[in-house]
Amino acid sequence: MFEIGNYILYFVMVIAAVWIVNRFWGSFFVRKKSSILLVTVNIFYGVFQMFRQCNKGNIDIIQTVLNIILILIIAVCGYSCAGKKKYFLLLLFFSVWSLLEEFVYFLVRNIQIEQWNQNEIGVVISNILMIILVYIISVVCYKRDSEFIPNNFYLYLLLMPIGSIYIAINEFYSKNSKISSMITISILILFNVVIYEIYIKINEFFAYEKEKTVYAQQLDIISYNTLEQQKMMEDFHEEKHNLINELIVLKGGIENSDKENVIKNLNKIINNCHYVETVSNSGNSTVDSVINFKYAVAREYGIEFCLKIFIPDKLPIEQCDIGVVLGNAIDNAIEAVRECKNKEKVIEITMGVRKEAWVLVIKNPYEHEIKKDRTGMLLSTKQEKYRHGYGLKSIMRIAEEYQGEAIVDVDNGIFSLTLVLNFKDF
Repeated sequence: MFEIGNYILYFVMVIAAVWIVNRFWGSFFVRKKSSILLVTVNIFYGVFQMFRQCNKGNIDIIQTVLNIILILIIAVCGYSCAGKKKYFLLLLFFSVWSLLEEFVYFLVRNIQIEQWNQNEIGVVISNILMIILVYIISVVCYKRDSEFIPNNFYLYLLLMPIGSIYIAINEFYSKNSKISSMITISILILFNVVIYEIYIKINEFFAYEKEKTVYAQQLDIISYNTLEQQKMMEDFHEEKHNLINELIVLKGGIENSDKENVIKNLNKIINNCHYVETVSNSGNSTVDSVINFKYAVAREYGIEFCLKIFIPDKLPIEQCDIGVVLGNAIDNAIEAVRECKNKEKVIEITMGVRKEAWVLVIKNPYEHEIKKDRTGMLLSTKQEKYRHGYGLKSIMRIAEEYQGEAIVDVDNGIFSLTLVLNFKDF
């Protein structure tokens, strides 16, 4: 019966170890889509951990090296972790886990508990402590990217594994059968892993829902602004058409030497003329209205637009999506360029159609520091970051919806956004 209890406990420890490794990497890097290779590596790592648990005390250098390699392979196969950062994190992670195990074994070395050995006590407590540590790391990383979860929630969850350690120690000293105590401790550890995983998923879900809400609000605002801008342009063209007729009348007045009426009508035209400076005349009303509206804002900061636009009057892309993409991209460019003091304040906008896709390239200089989060997404440099940074996320979301791509490049003080949206059939 004791052997059955040992295997139950070791199996749960293996599940905990696999979760700890994956959650650790997931705190720093974006998880890739599940694959057979990743599942196989995790299973192999679990089998290896089971072997280590069953042979505790006989670990050699080969097992240690294999353990490190498997943790690294999980990172490479399961997470987007290009660069040297993963090696530093791997060394740090393995060192901390090993030191934590040694520290726990040192504390329990002189504990004499009937039916329990030091290995079983040590592996339980060290795994619970690692769950706490990985949870704290996840909280720090998620807290860096989102600020809408109250701090006391994190504290309440932290009390769970601490209480688990207390319950586990009570089970070590209890007079219950060993297999019963092992099952209780195993359920306790699984409960901690499941609760933390559910909590982290809920956290990601709320972040996703908040992003969708902001995106929906942006759609409404952009849609309203686009309609207003189109109406403004239509009014301008109507005024332009009426102005021609009025000039014909004025010409007749001049020819008839009707000076008073000519001056009167000229003053009326001047007072009623609402001049709108336009830089975009592609023929596409949505694109022209957005660019011209943003240009009016940019001019207030001494920013010029350099346009190369070759598109048809109609695009098989939702007008609101064009407005969100173009509006957010230009807003971000204006935000960066207006802070420039040593560079020419020019925003380059290139747009065209290629192979059944709408291609947009926006380039602008910048002088502020570029920061990125764990996913590689650019972080807002504004105060109250949690209220900003959704513009680029909205662009990425629309690119994904159209099965296209959005590429951000930062080089020599020039920020470049390249967007490709494949056409849809409406």
